[in-house]
Amino acid sequence: LRLAAIGAAGIGLFVAGWKLSSRQPDRLAYALTLQGAGVGVLYLTVFAAFRLYQFLPAGAAFAVLALVCAFSTAIALLQNAMPMAFIGFAGAFAAPILLSTGQGDHVGLFSYYLLLGVAIAAVAWTKAWRALNLLGFFATFGVATVWGALKYRPEHLATTEPFLTAFF
Repeated sequence: LRLAAIGAAGIGLFVAGWKLSSRQPDRLAYALTLQGAGVGVLYLTVFAAFRLYQFLPAGAAFAVLALVCAFSTAIALLQNAMPMAFIGFAGAFAAPILLSTGQGDHVGLFSYYLLLGVAIAAVAWTKAWRALNLLGFFATFGVATVWGALKYRPEHLATTEPFLTAFF
């Protein structure tokens, strides 16, 4: 019930920001702040449901976080609001780290990051949001570098080289 109440509060923040942006366009910055806070609360609620309370399995939590990212990106495109897209994608890039179970499936991780990169490229096709492009680059490069330094072994070459080529 606590998680549901916190999730409802996040949705309430988002709805309040949405209504404020449509009723008072001169307060768009504040409206986007409320919407971003709502998205952040949803990300944290799903994380808490998975990590702190073991209420959600990893797959379900991951799917919900991906839906929150897709939702926030769609809303960002509708409102021409780059900060909303940035918040959504930042949460999406953090999702595999936050929801890691320690199994170490690098193909799944890099496939997911490649999907996020393609999504950012699709957004970049319509919007010139450089910060989003930089987020995608640095998040992918950072996670791949840390994984390479800590987990890479020569037998992973055949499964990592296609991703390196695609990311390049």
